Amino acid sequence: SVSLPYVKGLSEELCRVFRGYGCNAFHKPRNTLRQLLCAPKDPAKKEDLTGVVYQINCEGEGADSPCNSSYIGETARSLKARAAEHRRPSSSTSEVSQHLHLNGRPQHHVSVENIKILDREEDWQRRGIKESIYIRALKPDLNRDGGRHHLPSVWDVPIKLCDLGGPPRPHDSA
Repeated sequence: SVSLPYVKGLSEELCRVFRGYGCNAFHKPRNTLRQLLCAPKDPAKKEDLTGVVYQINCEGEGADSPCNSSYIGETARSLKARAAEHRRPSSSTSEVSQHLHLNGRPQHHVSVENIKILDREEDWQRRGIKESIYIRALKPDLNRDGGRHHLPSVWDVPIKLCDLGGPPRPHDSA
């Protein structure tokens, strides 16, 4: 037996050909009413997503211009929980917290709504590699290091060739 999607005019002819070879063919609808009308779950809110690589951009303003500081990180937990840690003044391990609170910048802030999800990856190892790739590609100034994984310099050329959402490169503007 062969299962074929139904296409008016073509499916009938294919059934006749298959029968000639002693094979039964039956039609299966491509779309069902259930597929068209039912969604089993509502989409998750951004702040509830887990297993993400994210970018935080400072939303503060300096004396003369907006702050362009950014940070790239990864978390297995919800983005809301990780963002709360970054905003906490008592966090001594968060580069974002130090930028917001320790450097005398009361007008600087970050919000979960403006955190950009760069990638999703549930696997811890792969997520760490992706974080390192984004750090290398986008060069955020608040990251102290290259992420959990040290990428060899051989990665530099392929990363430069990929468009990972960073600022336009000089050769892109021509």
